[in-house]
Amino acid sequence: MFILILKLIRQRQEYRILFESVPCTISIQNKNYEIIQYNREFAESFDITQGKYCYTVYKGRHEKCVACPVARTFKDGKDHYSEEERTNRDGSKKFWIVKTAPLRNAKGEITGAIEMCLDVTHRKELEEELARSEKKYYAIFNNIPNPVFVLDPDSHRILDCNQSVEAVYGYAQSEMISRSFLDFFMDEDKSHYEFNLNKAKEINQVKQMGKNGAVRFVNIRISPTEFLGQHVLLVTLNDITKRLEAEQQLSQASKLATLGEMATGVAHELNQPLTVIKMASNFFMKKVGQKEPIPTEILHNMSEKISNNIDRANRIINHMREFARKSDMRLEKVQINDVLERAYEIFSQQLKLRQIEMVWEIQKNLPVIMADAGRLEQVMINLLVNARDGIEARWTEEAPIGPPDKKIFLRTALKGKKVVVEVEDTGTGIPQGIQDKIFEPFFTTKAVGKGTGLGLSISYGIVKDFQGDIRLGNSSHGGACFHLEFPIHQLTQETGYGKK
Repeated sequence: MFILILKLIRQRQEYRILFESVPCTISIQNKNYEIIQYNREFAESFDITQGKYCYTVYKGRHEKCVACPVARTFKDGKDHYSEEERTNRDGSKKFWIVKTAPLRNAKGEITGAIEMCLDVTHRKELEEELARSEKKYYAIFNNIPNPVFVLDPDSHRILDCNQSVEAVYGYAQSEMISRSFLDFFMDEDKSHYEFNLNKAKEINQVKQMGKNGAVRFVNIRISPTEFLGQHVLLVTLNDITKRLEAEQQLSQASKLATLGEMATGVAHELNQPLTVIKMASNFFMKKVGQKEPIPTEILHNMSEKISNNIDRANRIINHMREFARKSDMRLEKVQINDVLERAYEIFSQQLKLRQIEMVWEIQKNLPVIMADAGRLEQVMINLLVNARDGIEARWTEEAPIGPPDKKIFLRTALKGKKVVVEVEDTGTGIPQGIQDKIFEPFFTTKAVGKGTGLGLSISYGIVKDFQGDIRLGNSSHGGACFHLEFPIHQLTQETGYGKK
């Protein structure tokens, strides 16, 4: 008996630790809407001394909210979801996502409701910050200088150049004449670019060094032409150093905005292991309360389930942390199917909550590509977000006849020397008149506050960084279809792409 009591105490302690450590606010309310229990996150987020009623603590009201998810849970015994906001005393706004669920006694009667809230204020602030950053982003692009060089095609000696070279390289125009253009490349890259200058029409994201060792990143455009009766290379450069820095900031902001948008699914995903743990602890408490012995095999199995679900919750949290982490691009061998699975893992609950089916048409054992797995995952999540929104728009705004056909198709294949990925949906699709604009920065067809127009623009840049291609494909299901291609690793080695 004493051992059982110790086990019960231990289980209660474990439950309390889990309850307190959940990374969102949780409160338990009775039928009078009185808060009777809450976790540490709740105590840190809300002033419980304001009163005992939920509407007082949450919003400073003196009566129940008109649209109350807790009231709906008490009424129909089902889970409910809502988005709430309040105005603080200083005039600032606070936003959170709410999920409610009933609590029942042994007879199945509803005795209370559990309310779980996830603060998404930061997501709202990010959306406003992204809107404010548009002018800065355009200003960066509008002020990039454009140096122009005239090169001898054999020696790559600079025959002439314009005055803009000084702003990029630090050398005066007179200092540039008769120098070799190859002097501005890194020593380990000179032989590679010496060959490409005479063969390629463009070379992107080239690392160069100016006066006093200043490193710049430029895009190079090369055109053979005639100059003073001599065959020459006309080389135009765009200094993209600042643009790359801005894109990294925008890319990181886009990641965080995506995480905020997925908050509901993440909360639901975390709720599942908590539910398993709760059920196991209830079972143990019931057995102990009835003074019934628990067979060793059952005890082991249920303890294992608790441990596995704690590991599952940790994996979810760690995945979110890795996705949000800001890091420099690092090319490595990547298996595209693994990236798709990780993107789906972090986004799956968003789709399940909306009853959207994922159809996998994956070719196994694909060759690896050279990419940054984290940034590539961001591309796939952006495409899943757009597919989700397109499906939601079709089945809410258009309300087509018949049962909803909510599906997203993920396909991979090897075609020649390319790894191909397709993301297709059964949503509204993309009208013919705007298809050539969808990859432009800040272009969006979504309502104000629903999208920044950065997702596809950033995705386009990321794919191009990996020497890939992204375009609209032909959809056989009436929605949008994005077609991506990446060169396999052996091909990138042959072309010298990714050379450091």
